Amino acid sequence: MASTTLPPTAQSVLQLVNKLSEADPDYRYMALTDMISLFDKGKHDFLHHDYNAAARTVDAIIKTLDDQNGEVQNLAIKCLGPLVAKIPSSIVGPMLEKLSTIQLKNSVDNAVPALALRTAIMALPRPIAGVPPSKEVLESYKAVSRVLIPRLIGPGERTQAPQTPMRLPTGSEGLLQSDKDLSAEAVDVLIEVVRSFGPLLMAIEVEALQDAVINILENDRGSSVVQKRAVVAVSILSTHLSSELLAQTVSRMASVLSKPKTTPVTRRLYLSIVSSVARSIPARFGAHVHTLAPHIFLALGEKELAQHLEDISGGDDLGLEFNDVREAALIALEAFLTSCPTEMEPFTDDTISSCLRFIKYDPNLAMDDDDDDEMDDEDDDDEMDEDDDAEVDEFDDDDDASWKVRRCAAKALHALISTRGQGKLLHSGVLYNKAGPALVKKFDEREENVRLEIISCVALLVRKTGEDLYPGYLDWSLDNNDDESPNQLPVNRKRRRQSSVVEPVSPVLAKAPATGPFADLVRLTPSIIKASSKHLKGKAIPTKQAIFDLFDDVVKVQRGGLADYLNDIVGPVIDAMKATGSSGFSSSMAAAGGNASATPGTLRVASLRLISDVAKTHPSNVLQPHLPQLVAGVLTAVNDRFYKISCDAIRTVEEIVKNITPPRSKLNAAKFKTELQKLFDTVMDRISQPQADAEVRQRAIQALGVLLARTSSAEGAGLISPENRRAASDVLLDRLRNETTRLSAVRAIDNVAAFTTSPGQLDAEWIQQVATELSGQLRKSHRGLRTSSIQALKHLVISPSCKGKLQPDTIQSLVTALSAVISGNDTYLLAPALVILAQLVEENPTQVVTKSTTDTLCNLLKSTSASVALEQLLALVTEIGKSGTGQPLMMGLLQSVSLEGDPVIVGKVIGTLLVFSGDSAGVTIESFVSELQTSSQRSDDARASLALAILGEAGLRLGSKSPLKPELFLEQFHEEPDKASISAAIALGRAGAGNVSQYLPVILETMKRGGNTQYLLIQSIKEILQQVPIQSINLSKYAEPLWKQLLAASTNTENAVVSAECVGRLVIVDPKVFMPELQSLLGNENHRIRGMAIQAVRYTLPDSDDALDATLKEVLLDMLLTMLQDPSIHNRRLALSTLNSATHNKPDIVLTHLDRLMPFVLSESQVKKELIREVQMGPFKHLVDDGIEVRKSAYEMLYALMETAYSRINKVDLFDRVVAGLRDESDIRALCNLMVTKLVDIDTEATLRRLDPIADAYRAILSVKLKEGSVKQDVEKQEEALRSALRVSLLLADRLSTAGIPQVSSSSPVWANYWEWAAKDHHAALRGLREESEGQRVKST
Repeated sequence: MASTTLPPTAQSVLQLVNKLSEADPDYRYMALTDMISLFDKGKHDFLHHDYNAAARTVDAIIKTLDDQNGEVQNLAIKCLGPLVAKIPSSIVGPMLEKLSTIQLKNSVDNAVPALALRTAIMALPRPIAGVPPSKEVLESYKAVSRVLIPRLIGPGERTQAPQTPMRLPTGSEGLLQSDKDLSAEAVDVLIEVVRSFGPLLMAIEVEALQDAVINILENDRGSSVVQKRAVVAVSILSTHLSSELLAQTVSRMASVLSKPKTTPVTRRLYLSIVSSVARSIPARFGAHVHTLAPHIFLALGEKELAQHLEDISGGDDLGLEFNDVREAALIALEAFLTSCPTEMEPFTDDTISSCLRFIKYDPNLAMDDDDDDEMDDEDDDDEMDEDDDAEVDEFDDDDDASWKVRRCAAKALHALISTRGQGKLLHSGVLYNKAGPALVKKFDEREENVRLEIISCVALLVRKTGEDLYPGYLDWSLDNNDDESPNQLPVNRKRRRQSSVVEPVSPVLAKAPATGPFADLVRLTPSIIKASSKHLKGKAIPTKQAIFDLFDDVVKVQRGGLADYLNDIVGPVIDAMKATGSSGFSSSMAAAGGNASATPGTLRVASLRLISDVAKTHPSNVLQPHLPQLVAGVLTAVNDRFYKISCDAIRTVEEIVKNITPPRSKLNAAKFKTELQKLFDTVMDRISQPQADAEVRQRAIQALGVLLARTSSAEGAGLISPENRRAASDVLLDRLRNETTRLSAVRAIDNVAAFTTSPGQLDAEWIQQVATELSGQLRKSHRGLRTSSIQALKHLVISPSCKGKLQPDTIQSLVTALSAVISGNDTYLLAPALVILAQLVEENPTQVVTKSTTDTLCNLLKSTSASVALEQLLALVTEIGKSGTGQPLMMGLLQSVSLEGDPVIVGKVIGTLLVFSGDSAGVTIESFVSELQTSSQRSDDARASLALAILGEAGLRLGSKSPLKPELFLEQFHEEPDKASISAAIALGRAGAGNVSQYLPVILETMKRGGNTQYLLIQSIKEILQQVPIQSINLSKYAEPLWKQLLAASTNTENAVVSAECVGRLVIVDPKVFMPELQSLLGNENHRIRGMAIQAVRYTLPDSDDALDATLKEVLLDMLLTMLQDPSIHNRRLALSTLNSATHNKPDIVLTHLDRLMPFVLSESQVKKELIREVQMGPFKHLVDDGIEVRKSAYEMLYALMETAYSRINKVDLFDRVVAGLRDESDIRALCNLMVTKLVDIDTEATLRRLDPIADAYRAILSVKLKEGSVKQDVEKQEEALRSALRVSLLLADRLSTAGIPQVSSSSPVWANYWEWAAKDHHAALRGLREESEGQRVKST
């Protein structure tokens, strides 16, 4: 017997070929195995030089395909793949001919030749998109075109045009023409030919192949499996149809569908083809929707339905063919809606009518009964008592398949809501007034599959309402809607009125508006509850889970809304929560739509999440009547052995605790003391159970922290006994020392400390131990632990209970740990560390302000990290100055730091310390005035800049008490704005902000003189406007002269940007006066004035003043529309930046009008040939694109909208621009790469449909070959482009696999081929990117 150690030569192959004629099948099998091994080891051309050996091998393998042994046959098919890759191209044609004409005598499987052909085709060299075909690819295509395609379609005028160059064997019958032996594998051969060589196929070949496949379908040849594969073949062929041929194909389909005498089978067939082609080529198919859509609606019309019902009543029609046609039509309608949503807009009314018509279609019931408002109560009770099995027995699916039609109708309506469930269709009330009531009414659907689809439609409509109500947020859920603790400052840089900060109270459901989606949802909610109530008492777990999810969506959108219906809901929810039996989870169940895989375990989780959200959004008095039952049900789930259920139950415990404790329940909290004690005991028990899952214990610790925090105030102190409070505090301290629960304990302690509002609430000894432990955690390598620990330590130190209770040893350990944090320059920890030090300085300055602390702060000021936490640093310096211990720090700043740090930062620190230290600073303000004058005389700009920064800060802090005069700073202005002049201008502004009445008149008078100092004076005005409060009376009386001076100065290009910021600040001062003035500037003849005005609008947007918001609401849209139509391309770029800012800062004003703004954004994102010009540079000519900057701004706008308002923009337009941007300039391409990475998470389905054009764009990038001698900049740019393309490709491939997405090779063949090519040709680069990504992930944790 041959050995696998044979060398890969032609002689070795011939030895194995001889073994294929052995009588023993084992010998033949082993010979084929060894042959495959030889082919795998051998070079690609080791048979090219021995034509005889290659031909004999091919003949032997083909002969083996007719082997009597099935295993030998299968191995022979497998052997064809590596064999084809080794033989010379001249043998490929004869091999394909022999494979296509082989007649099997010994095999009973007629699919063997087709399988062998498919294997051979897959092994042939194939063309790569974006790369010119190689010689080998062309020769392979010639063989397929000359031999295989004629053998597939066979002779005949129908499938062969007169001009075809194909040579058909005389009298041969095509593989796709055989009625007897036609198999799905034969159609798969055609599919593989198109997938492999589609780009090279001639139009006549594509047409011939398409005719052959449609002939199979029209003549009803083959099994249902064959016909399904034929529909797939048509869809794949459609991607290679020319525009003319596609139009002919569409006309042919429309012609057949329009014939009155078309048989139901043919009609169903063509409707299936239509839907398949629509999904295959959505971008090209959109132009033909208007031709085919009427035929779909004709099949779904009232006339044919009425005739069908009449035939049924007469007993003439069983309805099978009717149902098949309607099902195919609804599937086609769904394909149209998902693939071409824009083109389907004119058919919206027809779509809704057709879907609702067939959602109600049930020939077993009287159709007229559906028009009644409600069914009798007695009938409802009867239905509630019937279980599903009885219903199935009464209406057997074998006799009635109408449920498939109803399910397809629900899916089509789901697609409509998904693609059009925002904007005008939602706001006009069409969806709620037409679809909503009809869908809710069909909750009584007898088939559970249909019922789940209908409930899913209603849930999607509710979620779309939520996306519309809360613009600017991708996730409108309640996950991050926690109450703010009293000690937590709002992290927001917007200016707000003091009255806008309110104490968290129990939520109150806002009164619904009279019109709009929210009002429509409120009106529909009672019907939803009533229609769902009977199912909540049934046994169908998927239905109950779907209803719980629907209720949860209603609660999230309305921020409540179930207060009047809890009596009907709570009982069934508690029953589900306590459900016994298996708590298993289906691994295939998706978070959003896994009701079909619902289990008792997933039902319990859904019920717990519903109760959690109800507790989060409803007042405590609403839950009070049901609280004992709710607590009992939740506690049962807390003790469940399955960790997912237990964790969700503990999360629900948290929300119940928040609901029944202060500050949300100040008056009624005492009534819930018993329930609160039960919750406390259960949580403590779960924490102490060593056998409990780690995640359960961590969640229980967090819940304990919430419980202690909410009962720490004066109103809640009596809800838990002092003994229980001490025990819980000791548990948190113990868990803080445990490595597995440390992080959860830190966060729980943070919560407790943040809610501590009065002295004496925390034990002094406990504070010492916790503070010491937290300071020790700051040295750990776990980043999350360090961040949480310093936040907890900050809240603990600043809490009223901690004041005066820290022992000297504890303070010393804290200062040591915090000094190490500050020295580490960790920007995440720096700000809270400085806040803690400032608090410690206030209580014990002598122990905190040591030489070590002084050196640490000086080193911080020498680094670049000081600017990150400047506000906190100044607060610390202020406390040091007030304590009278600032002299050592002042000496360190002047001697050690001085010019080594940023003069602006160092100047602010020294100036603040100088003012608040008073006489204890060791230096006076006069000494810095003297230093300024000396440095100015010596032309020492660095020292002069530092002295100016110090004096400016001192003037700001001293205010009207400052001895500094404006002339001191004006003297430092030079003719040209240099470093010292800029420093003097900023210092003048900061000092002027402290004494507006003295400085601002001098500045205005100086501006009238003109000259080069105007730019510097505008810088000073900007500083004044930034520092002085908006409502300042001193500033208001200078607003008018300031406005005039700034407008006059803004005509100078150098002054435009700074003037715009100042003008924007003045508009905020008095919006009623200056907003109309600003709006009129947008129409000024001077393009510079218009540009300045556009930027000024942008500077008004981050502010959040009530008067300003009211004014902006009236004029902002008109202003934006005016900007976006400005004749100047530079101004349009500024307008896009302003619109970008508006979407982030004023989403409630802007996002509702996106339909009017988006056309301008999309227009600016396109390449415009009129903006591309040719520039002569020496002997070379270069193309310069003047529109690249405005195009970049447009893509930045699209990126912002994708993150903040994805549900409101047209997905088709967005994906079109993203795909186009992947072929644009490098900066735009980089931005589009980011967009693709986010889109695959935001809208996976839509991204999947665009995988092929994305693959084409990336293949073009990876195929770029630079010329020899390219400059270094071009080489680096191309390397970065290649890495970016591979990085996104890798992410797409990984996300598609980890998300459980099914195989995309059939739906996106271009992507499949691209990824196969990239993984092979760029293997090393992809491996490096994987390692880099893994390293970053590990580092981040």
